[in-house]
Amino acid sequence: MKASVTDQNNLIELQRIDSAISQANHRLKALPEHQQLVAIQAKLTAGAAELATAEAELADVAIDLRRSEVEVEQVADRMTKDEARLSGGQASPKELEQLQHELGTLAKRKSELEDGELEIMIRHDAAKQKVETLKSDEEGLKKLELELNIRLENAKTEIDREIALKNSERTLLVPKIDTALTELYEKVKANGSGVGAALLIGNTCDGCRLAINAVEMERIKSLDSEEVLRCEECRRILVRI
Repeated sequence: MKASVTDQNNLIELQRIDSAISQANHRLKALPEHQQLVAIQAKLTAGAAELATAEAELADVAIDLRRSEVEVEQVADRMTKDEARLSGGQASPKELEQLQHELGTLAKRKSELEDGELEIMIRHDAAKQKVETLKSDEEGLKKLELELNIRLENAKTEIDREIALKNSERTLLVPKIDTALTELYEKVKANGSGVGAALLIGNTCDGCRLAINAVEMERIKSLDSEEVLRCEECRRILVRI
């Protein structure tokens, strides 16, 4: 197969364009924001479950705290009434003795309830702090998620612009190359990891980076400049510099 030197040089330029498009598409898929967003989503999901559990625990402790407050209030009210009756001086000595005994019992009970209430308050404060921390963490993650999405969209827009530009260059270049040569190039490229044509640099194929033996090099040197060469190792189209 033969092709003009101009066509062969244009083919190398086409390969450069296609390689640039391929690299841009690879960068597009490998943008670090993709994995970072996946990690954030996982943290948000786990955090949401932890927050739901923490809020349920806070609600339970809040109920316990309110129940404890009511019990303390009830005992305090009872003590107030007994103290009023005791100070009124209208009860019999036996009733006064009973009131004093009951006040002593109520005071002990009130002290026990207040100690229990203090413990519950400590648990409530800890549960509340946990919920606030988890909500703060969630807010921070959502803010970071938003920032990453903006960065991702900006990066994608830039790469998409680059790909569009290269595709425009490709559209203009392809008609300038012999059809038979481009068809061969496309077939080779499909089987050559996206590389269909490579430069022959010295005695080395720039596609597979392997040296061509001396006998083959002598044969190549004897061929017409328009003869289309193929690498014996990778079968890519070779273009002489």
